[in-house]
Amino acid sequence: MQARRLKAIERMLSIQSRIRKLAEWRQKAIELQAAAARDESRALVASLNGDGPTAGLFADMTAKRLHRVGVSIWAFEAAAAAQAKQVLAETGREKRTARLADHVRKIKLRTDQDGALVEIMDAREGQRAAKL
Repeated sequence: MQARRLKAIERMLSIQSRIRKLAEWRQKAIELQAAAARDESRALVASLNGDGPTAGLFADMTAKRLHRVGVSIWAFEAAAAAQAKQVLAETGREKRTARLADHVRKIKLRTDQDGALVEIMDAREGQRAAKL
């Protein structure tokens, strides 16, 4: 019974690990999108500040694009914060499952040792009874 329970908990631990890794990957993807948006924002500001023959030609469109990029940066940062909380929650679940698996392993080991001890004692008792 303990062996089946341990096997099931180890499967749960494997699944929890995968879920945590997926959450971390999502967080990294969101952070990369936010970094790309920040880079685009810097480029747009540089183009607005630039000197050249077309410096003021597309200023209105560039300013609108800069505003949209700023809004998307804010959204990415909010999503990254929410995903960081999710990663933390998944990490906690994985750790709890790992502790449970360790606990069940210890119980199974004790049960196996007790069973082996009972077998040894029965064998010794059988030998003693055979001598009488």
